[in-house]
Amino acid sequence: MNDNNDSRQQTGESTDESTRQRVLDRASEQPTIQMSRRSMMRATAGASAAALGLGAGMTGSVAGNISEFDDLTVDSQNRIVNESGEPFKMRGVSIPDPKRLDRTSQLRGKTPLQLLDMMTNNDRGWYPRAIRLPAQPQDIGEHPMGHAGPEYFDDDGNLRSEAPDIENPDAIRDSRRAMQPPQPVAFTESELEDYLENYYDPLVERCKERGVYAIVDFHRHWHEQPPGTEEPGAAENHLPYDSPYTNYWAYNTYEDQYVSFDETTPASWGHVDSTYINEGDHQYRDNPDEDWAGIDTEADIPGTPYEYDNWQVNEELLEEALLFWSVVADRYADEPHVVFEPYNEPTAPGIWGPVEGCGALKQEPLWETFVDDFMGPIIDEIRQHQPEQVLLTGVPGWCQSLQGLYWYDFNDAGYDNIAVTWHNYAGHDVSQLNNWFNDTNYRWHEDIAAETDGELTDPYIPPEQDVYDDSCYGWEGYEAAGLQNAMDFHHISISEFGWINDPEVAHWLRGTTTGQGTLPEYGIPFFDQIEDDDRISWIAWCADVRWYPTMFEFPEGPDEGDLIGDVLVNDNFYDTDLEDIWAALPNGSPCPDVENQPCEWELLGGEHSGEYIKEQLEVHRDDMVPFDLGTTDPGHDDPTLYNGDAAEGIQVGEYTVRDTTDDGLHNDFTGDGETTHDDVTAFFENFEDDGVQDNPEAFDFTDSGDVTFSDVAELLRQL
Repeated sequence: MNDNNDSRQQTGESTDESTRQRVLDRASEQPTIQMSRRSMMRATAGASAAALGLGAGMTGSVAGNISEFDDLTVDSQNRIVNESGEPFKMRGVSIPDPKRLDRTSQLRGKTPLQLLDMMTNNDRGWYPRAIRLPAQPQDIGEHPMGHAGPEYFDDDGNLRSEAPDIENPDAIRDSRRAMQPPQPVAFTESELEDYLENYYDPLVERCKERGVYAIVDFHRHWHEQPPGTEEPGAAENHLPYDSPYTNYWAYNTYEDQYVSFDETTPASWGHVDSTYINEGDHQYRDNPDEDWAGIDTEADIPGTPYEYDNWQVNEELLEEALLFWSVVADRYADEPHVVFEPYNEPTAPGIWGPVEGCGALKQEPLWETFVDDFMGPIIDEIRQHQPEQVLLTGVPGWCQSLQGLYWYDFNDAGYDNIAVTWHNYAGHDVSQLNNWFNDTNYRWHEDIAAETDGELTDPYIPPEQDVYDDSCYGWEGYEAAGLQNAMDFHHISISEFGWINDPEVAHWLRGTTTGQGTLPEYGIPFFDQIEDDDRISWIAWCADVRWYPTMFEFPEGPDEGDLIGDVLVNDNFYDTDLEDIWAALPNGSPCPDVENQPCEWELLGGEHSGEYIKEQLEVHRDDMVPFDLGTTDPGHDDPTLYNGDAAEGIQVGEYTVRDTTDDGLHNDFTGDGETTHDDVTAFFENFEDDGVQDNPEAFDFTDSGDVTFSDVAELLRQL
């Protein structure tokens, strides 16, 4: 508390009147301190909500969060629309699996509710319209973390010869361990019910309270694979379908006198295609001068591995997905704020190739198998419970290639209101070439490197220079990559994308060519393109400090590598006593009182994604958002983490000004716990002080969006 002038504490009626007249005179002159948009939102959320007696609800026409939800469908122009037919560009972020968040909250520094409330807190400047909630089979069934692949290092700690050339071996050592994805069916119905009731339901309900759509994401994927013996980039070609390291969604059953495919052989498209071309029973087999696969028309498909009847879906994987949706779709069917994402990333066999020609002819039956026999039954199960709401539907190849829509889209298959998901990260081939929208002026990576006066960074596996030749091999990814104008067939939801400029992060996420994985080379041009089409929506990955590419960091939290070895039993948070984890860390639990006091995260800026994604959400907060919007308060978020402790006050001249009414407005200059004429005098005399000018939202007593001498007059009027 400051020692204040005794003469001011002895002011009488004449002094009060003098103050009143001076304030009114200056108020008529109206010098103004403009508030930023964010300051305006904070003032509205604090002062207006408190003054009107509103809590986490709404304060009027301010562009906050959604106050009433509509069912969402897809119109004839492939736009997501509300019930009035108005286009809605869904923008938002993903958070980690709710159960994983709960189990690791002391490691992360936030509980699931604290994270969700932070990401929907208008006070902080966050304006997502959707939050994606991954539901992972390994967390539902309490399996290990899900990293697949043996060590890149031998027992002596030396890098194995088959490992790729990498910049930072420790990054691989820490993040790519001898773990296997949980094999389907990875959970029971009872485990699923427990998961939903205790971890998932609270966040789905909280999304409704916070005014955002909840994307229920069945987050099944095959995260990584071991390095191959020939080249790491072809690793999946060396893994049989029945390997414990794989989760193929289908396999091939073709057999002739030279080759055969079944559950014991690799199921990836590249393996099936190249094996048949090089070894199969066809007319070019023994002709060393010919390597054409013999596919010119659809009539050439029968009798080859490519025909529809030779592809068999993974029945166990399908059973798992159907179990999930039979329970989950029924549970949330009547919630208009819930959007279903049937399957996060169907992985291999991927579909890579051009939209027409030999490669397309060969891959079309595999695509039809996916639509009719794998994804179709999942959609049918969901539609029994929720017949109309838009579905965000993944496609084979980690949702990276969409050319199958040219041959047979979901409308052709009889399914309405389908948005197709596309995933894009800075290290993917298409991103290395900035060719997301399939610019026909294609350039090789060497040209791009030369243009940026840089060299390609390791690890980088360059494509063969003959990817356009007439051999018609299956792996034609450089020609196939990109959106392929898929928006002409379905709405496109980019339900995962991100970047991080960190050499210790896997190259698939941070980028592998000069400049990739940075804001100017990836983030800005990517956003420029996806914001230019109302048939594209986006959900950024990931609002977390541990799931890469992260948008935040928690410096006090341990690195992933700190938990390997003897700390995590079976590399599994669910098999490990949490006290054993804290005991193994140098400083114990980094956020021991997280339930009562969340720890603060740092939003990553600069070349990273966090600040820019937040900026885009704020800039577009009312752009193609056809809903009544209101303001959402901090909720389980802790305002002292980003505003400072209100008890500490704001320094204005010689005064430490405090908010004694908890409405966000700082009314007590003199420190006596009350608002008197002395406070009005102090406000008047220090109006131009930096403490006022730098914090206009704390002194906007007229709720006008500006701070003028009218606010001094308003404080006087309130006495």
